[in-house]
Amino acid sequence: MKRRIVMGLAILLGIGVVAYAQTAPFDMSPEGGQEDGLLKLSPNAQFGPLDPPASDGTRVPLSTEQEPQSDLAPLQGLDRLRSTAFRRYIVHDPQFVMTGENDRRNWAITLTPEQAATGAELQIGYQNSIVAAPELSSLKVVINNAIVIDRPISSANGVTTLNAKIPAGLLRSGSNLISIAAVMRHRTDCTITSTNELWTEIDPSRSFLTFEAADAGQFRRIDDIAAIGVDEQGVTEFVIVVPAADHALTVAPIIRLAEGLALMANMPNQSVQVMSAPVQKSGPGRLTVAVGTPAELASVLRASPAGASISSVANFVDDPGLGDPILVVSGPTWNVIAAAIETIVQSVDRAAAAPRPVLATRAWLAPDTRLFTGAGSATFDELGAETQEFSGRRFRTDFAVGIPADFYANAYGEATILLDAAYSQEVLQGSRIDVYVNGNMASTVPITDAGGGIFRHLPVKVTMRHLRPGANIITLEAVLFTSADDICSPGATGLDSPRFALFDTSEFRMPEFARIGRRPDLAGISGTGFPYDRLQSPVPLFIERGNISAVSAAATLLGRMSVAAGRLIPVDLTLTPAAAAGRDAIFVGTIDSLQPQLLSDLGVADQARAAWGHAVGGAEAPLGEVETRQMFNRWREQLSEGGWRGNVTAFEEWVSRNFDITSDTLQLRPRKNPAFMPANDVTFFMAQRPSPMGTGTWTVATAPTNEALDSGIKTLVARDTWNLISGRVTTLRHAEPRVGNEQVGGFQFVVTQPPTFANYRLILANWLSANTLLYAVALTMFCVFLGIATKALLSIFGRRQ
Repeated sequence: MKRRIVMGLAILLGIGVVAYAQTAPFDMSPEGGQEDGLLKLSPNAQFGPLDPPASDGTRVPLSTEQEPQSDLAPLQGLDRLRSTAFRRYIVHDPQFVMTGENDRRNWAITLTPEQAATGAELQIGYQNSIVAAPELSSLKVVINNAIVIDRPISSANGVTTLNAKIPAGLLRSGSNLISIAAVMRHRTDCTITSTNELWTEIDPSRSFLTFEAADAGQFRRIDDIAAIGVDEQGVTEFVIVVPAADHALTVAPIIRLAEGLALMANMPNQSVQVMSAPVQKSGPGRLTVAVGTPAELASVLRASPAGASISSVANFVDDPGLGDPILVVSGPTWNVIAAAIETIVQSVDRAAAAPRPVLATRAWLAPDTRLFTGAGSATFDELGAETQEFSGRRFRTDFAVGIPADFYANAYGEATILLDAAYSQEVLQGSRIDVYVNGNMASTVPITDAGGGIFRHLPVKVTMRHLRPGANIITLEAVLFTSADDICSPGATGLDSPRFALFDTSEFRMPEFARIGRRPDLAGISGTGFPYDRLQSPVPLFIERGNISAVSAAATLLGRMSVAAGRLIPVDLTLTPAAAAGRDAIFVGTIDSLQPQLLSDLGVADQARAAWGHAVGGAEAPLGEVETRQMFNRWREQLSEGGWRGNVTAFEEWVSRNFDITSDTLQLRPRKNPAFMPANDVTFFMAQRPSPMGTGTWTVATAPTNEALDSGIKTLVARDTWNLISGRVTTLRHAEPRVGNEQVGGFQFVVTQPPTFANYRLILANWLSANTLLYAVALTMFCVFLGIATKALLSIFGRRQ
């Protein structure tokens, strides 16, 4: 009887526990294995499913639409806990891929004092190729020289997130250096080509710092704008809300403010959007700026800033309708507002004549790039290439050097690398050290001695033909062959005995080079904002009146040019191109807003205004110059195998490949720059040409529609695209490759330096090297003159035989 009573009580108690479990809230209090009330997330927690990697190891793009797996449950709990925390994304590139057996990226992020003082946690999301051996590969994250994450690379089937607490005191107010290093080894293959199959992709949307303080994302001072950062796609955007944006009086101050904001943030992929009313709240990588008089801002802000009706105001405010942070710039009149904007931006301005020792690249490449304005040298340590030992097959490291816009030594000049390195006894003859400049082979050093060796300041000549204005990436690659790799026995890919070492005492030496500018040359704009970076007076800027989209495009373009120039570029709105006929000027707008005479002066074909962007349904627009040339090259390739014309074409290609002599270098007169007609698939182009009076440089950025103009400008100013701009015309297309450049036929020189014999000698040497036929004719004439003069002298002295 007692036994039945006990069993009945147990059943009733079990029913009560189940009922309570169904109604009681989930307890989020810390338990064993948890810290600070946060669920402990496994370092190998994965997001899935993703597209499986290819069997050959080639990279598969990260999937963006995924169904959660069971491993996602603890992450969802962690996200609920972090709903009030601030998330700061740290990856500045939408596609951040590390390749090869060793790869390292260094860049800096800026934090506010409040962010540096609060607790933080780092998360890195990544995926790697299936051929990477987890037991031999590792991913290391270093912040301010302290290792925060060091884990094996083992995420071939999906995106893995790695989490780590940031030690107290490690983050600091201002600049913080972040380094991500990937060491990868192949599972089974020991060949040099197999290293191309190794990759690790960092997911920008899942790589961020999480700050415990809920208000860590609020800005309190103007200097905090430098900490704007990026969004989950690696993009930075400034939204300038100006209710009176369609008034001509407001455009110049807006452009000035956009340039200042761009210089403060100095992010690699940033844009400016000007609008009369807000459509989206602020968030990570986005800053909303409200500009106008109190009456104008009444429709935007819930409350006007105090004191704005009697004096200028430039403060961050809390407005839930627009999100945080919000910068308000206001005053009783637009003259007062312009003065307030000048106060904001003057801290990042620089005099045009002030020396510029470095290019500000820390946001995507640390340290800042050393700018060589003439002969000079720097050690690898100063350039950011550290001492390294390497045990694999293909070693790679790189650094950057800066070149001014008036660099003119691409046809004959050579820089020198004084190499300090060593290789082990197992490295075979036939191995080599290659040097690349901006991805182009510039030099190679064969390893001819077996048994190991040490290079002490070995001079390596590096051709400068691939250098361009701005930051240039120089890559050293050591290709190492060994007997062990020929056999490739099991475990051979994981041998850890060093085969190669590079020492940071190596030096890069730049010789003295010619300095003179050229027009047209869009590479000068992308490199240092040339020629607009040198002007002290305002640059005439032509924008279609009342077109807010054109104002946004101009603000984005001028902001990017200011970052390249390292200073604010003053602008002055102009209504007629004739007012800037003899000056440097910029034109931004749809092609319909540009006058036919202006298009002609800018070197654009007359029919572009009517035909470009309007070929829909009916007959197609005429073929553009680039498209015609591509079709001609395709026919030439098809016919190059037969007949005497094919032999001539093959001979031309052989001469160009072996002696760097082309038809352009064999012309007595430079070819003219024909009128440019955009092809059917071109959506945007930027062109440059001397002004009608020949004393200035005119640059135009245009598209068929406002939507194409906005999209084209944002694509153009992105770092990967901006560095490709060159020639007289740069186009953006629907098809791949998207960026196309029309090279310059004839150009004008622009004097940038005081006249000296040494500089003119170097200019003449480069010009003759670029014009081989003229050089040969001049040399022949000199020899003939020398012979005639010699004969005359012999006749005078009576020696006729």
